[in-house]
Amino acid sequence: MPEFQIHDHTLTPLKDQVILITGSTSGIGLATTKLCLELGAKVVAGDMNPFPNEFLESQSQPSALLFQKADVTDWNSIRNLFIRGFSDFGRIDHVFANAGVGPRSNFLEENFEEGTVEDGGRVLAPPDIRTVNVNLLGVINTVRLGNYYLRRGDSAPTSVSRSIVLTASASSFQNFSAADYTVAKHGVLGILRGLVNDLKADTIGDGRPRVRLNAIAPSWTATGLVPRDMLAAMGVTVQEPEAVARSVVMLCNDEKRHGEVIYSWQGRYVEINRCEGGLLEGAMRAVPEKVLEEEVMARLKGR
Repeated sequence: MPEFQIHDHTLTPLKDQVILITGSTSGIGLATTKLCLELGAKVVAGDMNPFPNEFLESQSQPSALLFQKADVTDWNSIRNLFIRGFSDFGRIDHVFANAGVGPRSNFLEENFEEGTVEDGGRVLAPPDIRTVNVNLLGVINTVRLGNYYLRRGDSAPTSVSRSIVLTASASSFQNFSAADYTVAKHGVLGILRGLVNDLKADTIGDGRPRVRLNAIAPSWTATGLVPRDMLAAMGVTVQEPEAVARSVVMLCNDEKRHGEVIYSWQGRYVEINRCEGGLLEGAMRAVPEKVLEEEVMARLKGR
């Protein structure tokens, strides 16, 4: 598929719909929350951290925003977010499984913990898998709950195709020197590819899946994963999270899109899951001068 633009009129159908967003209080999640509210949608927001005060003070329709602290790795916690959102708004139309954290471990780092005398006093500690738990297990939990609650929204017209959008990554399609993060994001792509046909089999009568599943795969975005000044020093342009938020809303609205992954770079968009040649060909066709993500990681590690 060729590069495309996202026009304002493709975003407006979200008005009056209910979208649940995890990882909603910063970065891409916050930008998407803002955009959804500006479009007249209602937002069920879950995060471990509260919204910034300036954001809350700027809201003219506070009743359209429901926030609850939620840990996506804890089944009871994330389930309670869905229960409350469904109870308060009567339905959930879309889910954005966005909660995530940055790299923490490459699994090979030699960290130790206290052992027995027979062990020599210390033994190799287990790997830190917090990133895998949040970025992958959290998405599994959110997709399972999302599929259940989206199907329960009987008050909406039966002709409506609801959707789940995942935050994948360009690292899902290439080498990326951040082992825990890359494992998790490969897994997110696996969720999409593993469920897309199952969801396609349950339609609303005209071939459209009752629940659509798509993903975004942003390139370098101002989210704090890597400091902007470090990227700028390498000549890498960082896109604003608002550009990524537009791709999330577009996927919610466009009922023709199912099983797609939208790559974004500097406000430019291309579909890369079905694109012939995948990420590398699609991205380089859209942005010929771009620096690939693995090149950036190699420079950050001094290789």
